[in-house]
Amino acid sequence: MSLSFHIDFSGQCEEAFRFYAQHLGGRIGTMLRVKDSPVPAVSEAHGQTIVHANINIDGVEIAGADVDPGRYEKPKGFYVLLGVDSETKVRTFFDALQAGGQVVLAPQKTFWSPCYAIVTDRFGVPWKLNCGT
Repeated sequence: MSLSFHIDFSGQCEEAFRFYAQHLGGRIGTMLRVKDSPVPAVSEAHGQTIVHANINIDGVEIAGADVDPGRYEKPKGFYVLLGVDSETKVRTFFDALQAGGQVVLAPQKTFWSPCYAIVTDRFGVPWKLNCGT
């Protein structure tokens, strides 16, 4: 059995996963476009969208795809919790994720963590960053 997340994007799946690979140390496994799958493309632009992708970030898989703009809804009701081993990593990842996004809670000390932050990135994905040391 395995457990992972699947996040819908509004045409930004590839950009988001490449960003996560670059800034969070992720490793992209699959990046499958509609045009390269059995799904019929309704236009050339639709053919370029992602029907399935996955990325591994420190042993955790996140899957994603672009959905029809009329069906897309921003993620809500959950956060991707990224636990790291240093305050420096919280601040580094926060700085990358907050660019073009929305800061909910800037990195700070809490009663459970020496450094904790909450941010929604520019792709609409909500993150909580927690230093566990």
